[in-house]
Amino acid sequence: MAVNRYFNFASLLGALLLTAYIGLPSPLQQTTPPQYFPETGHTVREPFITYFNQTGGLTQHGYPITDDYVDSSTGLLVQYFEKSRFEWHPGNPEAYRVQLGLLGDDLGMRAAPIPISKIPPSNDPNCQYSSETGHSICMKFRDYYVQNGGLDRFGYPITEFTIEDGRIVQYFQRARMEWHPEKPEGQRILLAPLGSIYYKAAGLDPIRLAAPGSGESFGAVTSLRPRASVVNTVAVVNGSQTAYVFVTDQLGRPIGGAAVTLVVHYPERDQAFTLPPTGASGTSFKTFTVPKISAGTIVSKEFIVTYSGIFGQTRTSYIIW
Repeated sequence: MAVNRYFNFASLLGALLLTAYIGLPSPLQQTTPPQYFPETGHTVREPFITYFNQTGGLTQHGYPITDDYVDSSTGLLVQYFEKSRFEWHPGNPEAYRVQLGLLGDDLGMRAAPIPISKIPPSNDPNCQYSSETGHSICMKFRDYYVQNGGLDRFGYPITEFTIEDGRIVQYFQRARMEWHPEKPEGQRILLAPLGSIYYKAAGLDPIRLAAPGSGESFGAVTSLRPRASVVNTVAVVNGSQTAYVFVTDQLGRPIGGAAVTLVVHYPERDQAFTLPPTGASGTSFKTFTVPKISAGTIVSKEFIVTYSGIFGQTRTSYIIW
């Protein structure tokens, strides 16, 4: 009888947890609508569209030149823009889940640090030295850097200013600034199309550059409807837990080949896993060890799913006993 009472209690508790958790707001439930850009035929959607709008939009990033897709070499959801590469890092704190790729470094533009004798004084109001890379930002480039996002947007400088094709330029980890004196005041610094330059230089799939359609649909699949579950609604420390996701389209048809990331939210940290793509039945799963956590802790799990440029998300949870 005691065993039966325990399992009845566990089942009831698990059901209550799942019911309660479904009612909690997801960080991506309140999202910015996707935006279609007819200039390139590509769409920007979550998890990138809010970041795009909040960090300068077309001025800072240019038009999208691909839809979002999972990079097979890194396992990250990425999207290329004329001037940037957006990367989705679901294991990061929420404010840092969208990161800009280090295109300047990826293109091999980093130069050797400047000699100690050329490091500007720390009290020089016109220059800012970065010991991390051994380069400085000066004058108008420094002003633009500070006023338009600084380290988060551009990264550290990886060269001094130099001359390329008769124009003053400077490379940063995430950008190349160019000085255009022929432009009106306030418009004389432009950002080079490093996203387009890198995409071509790296020999990435040219098919992704083609417009997939009108922006209203992506073939027969227009939305993803993932559902999640766990084997053990009540888990024990150092025991195993298996989390499943089942992905269908808007008509309930299983989606095979969808990319899946699982983020387990523990009290002190998040742990991210890249799961195998969903099979023909629309399912994928991950088995992992439950770390040492206090009894009674509710552990939430977030599945992030992408397929042909379409984004979906679902959550579930379990309790530590």
